[in-house]
Amino acid sequence: MQKNNGEGLDAFFAMFSPRSVAVVGASTHGGKVGNFVLRSALASRVDKVYPVHAGGAQEILGRTAYPSIEAIPDDAVDLFLFAVPQQHVLKTFQAAVAKGCRGVVIFTAGFREAGEEGRRDQQRLRAMADEAGVKIIGPNTLGFFRAQSRMNATFMPVLSDLFTEPGAITLVSQSGGVAGFGAIRFVQDDLPLGTLVCLGNRANVEFADILNFCAQDPHTAVVALFIEGLDDVRCFFDAARRCAAVKPVVVLGAGYTEAGRKVARSHTGSMAGAQAVYEAAFRQAGLVQVRTIEELVDTARVLSLSPPPRGNRVGVITHTAGPAVLASDILARSGLVLADLSEATKEALVSKGVLASFMPPNNPVDLTTFGYLDRCLYVDVLDLLAEDPGVDAALAVCMSGLGDPNVDAFPTERFGQVAARSGKPAVVAWGAPADAHEEFGAWMRAGVAAYPTAERAAVALANLYRVSRLQERPKDPAPPPHFPQELSDLVENLRASGQAHLLEHQAKRILEGAGIRTAPTVLATGEDAAVFAAREIGYPVALKIASEDIVHKSDVGGVALHIPDEEALRRAYRRMMETVARQAPHARVEGVCVQPMVPAGTEVIVGGIRDPQAGPVVMFGLGGIWVEALKDVAFRLAPATEADAREMMEQIQGAAVLDGLRGSPPVNKDALARLIVTVSHLMDRFSIGELDCNPVICHDDTYTVVDARMSW
Repeated sequence: MQKNNGEGLDAFFAMFSPRSVAVVGASTHGGKVGNFVLRSALASRVDKVYPVHAGGAQEILGRTAYPSIEAIPDDAVDLFLFAVPQQHVLKTFQAAVAKGCRGVVIFTAGFREAGEEGRRDQQRLRAMADEAGVKIIGPNTLGFFRAQSRMNATFMPVLSDLFTEPGAITLVSQSGGVAGFGAIRFVQDDLPLGTLVCLGNRANVEFADILNFCAQDPHTAVVALFIEGLDDVRCFFDAARRCAAVKPVVVLGAGYTEAGRKVARSHTGSMAGAQAVYEAAFRQAGLVQVRTIEELVDTARVLSLSPPPRGNRVGVITHTAGPAVLASDILARSGLVLADLSEATKEALVSKGVLASFMPPNNPVDLTTFGYLDRCLYVDVLDLLAEDPGVDAALAVCMSGLGDPNVDAFPTERFGQVAARSGKPAVVAWGAPADAHEEFGAWMRAGVAAYPTAERAAVALANLYRVSRLQERPKDPAPPPHFPQELSDLVENLRASGQAHLLEHQAKRILEGAGIRTAPTVLATGEDAAVFAAREIGYPVALKIASEDIVHKSDVGGVALHIPDEEALRRAYRRMMETVARQAPHARVEGVCVQPMVPAGTEVIVGGIRDPQAGPVVMFGLGGIWVEALKDVAFRLAPATEADAREMMEQIQGAAVLDGLRGSPPVNKDALARLIVTVSHLMDRFSIGELDCNPVICHDDTYTVVDARMSW
C-alpha cells in the first residue's frame, strides 16, 4: 500500500473519473469478456474510448480499433482495461505506462491465486506499477463502477442501465461474486449505488488504500466492505480507524483461515484464531460488523438515510402486534429498549383520537385495524414521538395494501418530512413483496429506510444504534505506562540468554518491572530450598513445578495448594517430583516455584500473542483452568487504550460475573483496565511472542497475577 498522501489519492480520483479509456483485448465476439468490457466502457461518460484489438478488426461497436497500445493516437490515456490472456499482461502493461496511464483494471486470472509462477508475475506487475505510480484494480477482478462519474470499468455493462442515479454508498469487495450479489441486492432494494470496487488479487491496491480514498471522497457517505483475508491487518486497521472516524464503515468478513499460524503453547495463543483477531480489529477500529450480504446492504441503507439515534429508547408504531413483537425482541437483544412515553404524549394520543377507544396509550403504539385503513395515523403518531424527549428513534410496522384500490396509499412523503424535521431516525417495516419496487421506491424518495420484514427493519435500526455508540466512544486521555530502563535491561538480558520460554518467576519479574501486581514467587532448586523459601514467605504456600517443557502444570501433578506447614510441604514436594517424573519423564525440571496463597476471588485471564498478520494482540476473559473450555474472551490489537479495555470487559458473555454474583464483591474494573493496557504495551514494546497471566485473581478491591508464562 502506498502512503496516504495527496498524490496517491489523486491517482484514485483520476482512475474513477477518467477522460479517456483504452480496452486492451477488445473483442468482436459478443460472448467474449473483451466485448463485455468494451460495451461497459462505451456506456461510460468519458471523452474517448480506444478499443485495442490485435486480430485485425478495423472497427468494433462503431469505434476505430487499434492493433496495439502503441498505435493509439493519444499519449495521455487515463485508464486501461485489460482483458487479454495472462501471458500478455506484463508486456502490454509496459506499453500502457508509456501512454501515461494513471489506473489499470486487470480482469485476467492466473496470477497470485494460480501458484508460484503466477505469484512471481504479480510481484513483477506490482513493482512496475509502483515505480510508475499506477494503481491496479485486480488482477482477477470484476473491476469497478462509479455512478457519480458514470464510469463502468467492469465486464457487466448492465450496471450502467441499473444504476442511473448516483448514490452515496461505496461497496468494496475482494470477491467479484460477492460484489455481484451485492449489486443485485442494491437493485432488489431500489438502493442507489455510489461506487462498487472489486479488489481481486490486490496487486497494489488494498482495502486500506480504498478506505483512505473513501475518507476524503465527497461522494461517499457510507462504506460497506466484504473481506476474505488481509495481508497486513495493521495497515488495514489504521486506515479503517481513520475512515470510521469521519464516515460509518460496515464490514462482512468470511473465509478466515489458520494457515501460517504456529501451534500455540499458551491459553491466549490457542484462542487467538483468525476470526477472533480480525473481528477484534474491526471492532477496535470502529467498524459495524454484520453476518450476511443482506445485512450489509440493509445497514448501509439505513446509515445513508438516517441520523444516528441519541440514545437507545425506541417508539414502535404498528397496526399488527406480531411483527412488532418480533422487532422488539431483536431490539432488546441489541441493547435498545421500548421508550416510556411521556404523559404529554399519552394524553395527546387519547385527546387527538389517534387510538381506538379500547387501546391504552402505551408503547408499542397499536393503531389496530384503523391504522391499516387510515395510514395518516402513522404520521400523527410519529409527530408526537418526534416531540417526546424520551424517544430517540421510531420503528413503524405497516402492511402494504398490495394494490387494493380501497386501501389508501401511505403518506410516505409526509412521514419522511416529519422524520427529517425531528432529527430522529425513523425506520419502517413495510409488509410488501421485495419486488414491489414502486412502493419501496416511494420510501427511498422520502428519505426513509424501509424493509420488507420487521426483522430486517429491527436489525437495521439496531446497527444504526451501534454506529451511534461507536461514534460516542470516549477518547482515552491516559498516557501510556512508563517502563523504566531497568525493565528494558532485564528483558534484554533474558533474551540474550537464549531461553525461548521463561519460567514463571522470570515472567513475573518482567510483570513486576512494568508495575503489575504479582504473587511473590521464589524458585527453589531442592526440597530444603523450598522449605527455606516458604519460611520467608509465610504459610500457607503453593508449590508449582518449574520447567520450560511443561506448559499445563496441573495436568502432570505439578501444582500443590494450601500447604499449611513444613511437614506438609516436604510431603507435597516429594509427591510432586515423583508424579511429574512419571507423567512427564522427558521434561527438564529446574525446581519448584514457591509462592503465598492468594485470597479467593474472581479469576480472569489477561494475555497476549504476536499474530503473524496483526502483530501484538491483547486478550481478556474469564480465567482459571476452564478458560479454554469456555473461550469467553475478547481481543484487541495492542497497544490498547483504557476505553478498549473496558469494552473488552463488557464484551465477554460472563460480564455479569465481574459485577459480582451471589454475594461476591465486584471486581475493581479500573485496576483491571490498567492491567490490560499495561500488558498490551508490554506486548507492543518488547516484541513478546506469547504471554499468559492466568489466573489473575480479583480480590479485596485489587488483583494479583497468580501464574504467568511468557515466550519470545
